[in-house]
Amino acid sequence: MRTLRNLAVLSLLSLTALGATGGIHGKVNGGPPPKAMPGAFPPPPPRSVVWAIGPAHYTPVASKTYTLDQKWTAFQPHVLAVPVGATVVFHNNDTVKHNVSWKAIGGNRALAKNLGNAAPGQTLSFRFTHPGVVHLRCTLHPDMSAYIVVVPTQYFTTTQRSGSYQLKGLPAGHYRVVAWHEGRQQQTRTVAVGSSTTTVNFNLSK
Repeated sequence: MRTLRNLAVLSLLSLTALGATGGIHGKVNGGPPPKAMPGAFPPPPPRSVVWAIGPAHYTPVASKTYTLDQKWTAFQPHVLAVPVGATVVFHNNDTVKHNVSWKAIGGNRALAKNLGNAAPGQTLSFRFTHPGVVHLRCTLHPDMSAYIVVVPTQYFTTTQRSGSYQLKGLPAGHYRVVAWHEGRQQQTRTVAVGSSTTTVNFNLSK
């Protein structure tokens, strides 16, 4: 058994030295979709975020920009994943004034922020330098809510509506694969990635 394990480690080290890349794919089960209001169309199932943290040191990006809209009295998209160091531009595409604020980043209340209000057509922006989940709110419209998941890696994605996901171009090595879904407990798996695609599924619970 130990010999087989040693051979697997040597094989992985050889793939790493050769610059081989592989991938991770699978499906995240985040539970049933939210119920629709009477007479309304059912809302799409919320998307999950999956990211992989490998052996290489991650250098925060300096110029990557993402956009999150405020339209029809809602944040769009509801879930946005960004790498540490990225800037998010909040664009008010609505006909009323909106606010952008959060009470913590990754549970750290010292990182709470209120970016202020934006009139229709105006933008606010913020560069996220700490990893963690950010629960966005609009103080002017308490029902508005969204999430930004700030991850310390360049290997991340949001799931399809079916819950499926795929991470590509991962150098060979050992990775911690993390899955997050609104209202569910975050899960982490450890996997070895070689030159092929590894399957990692998640079944998240409350």
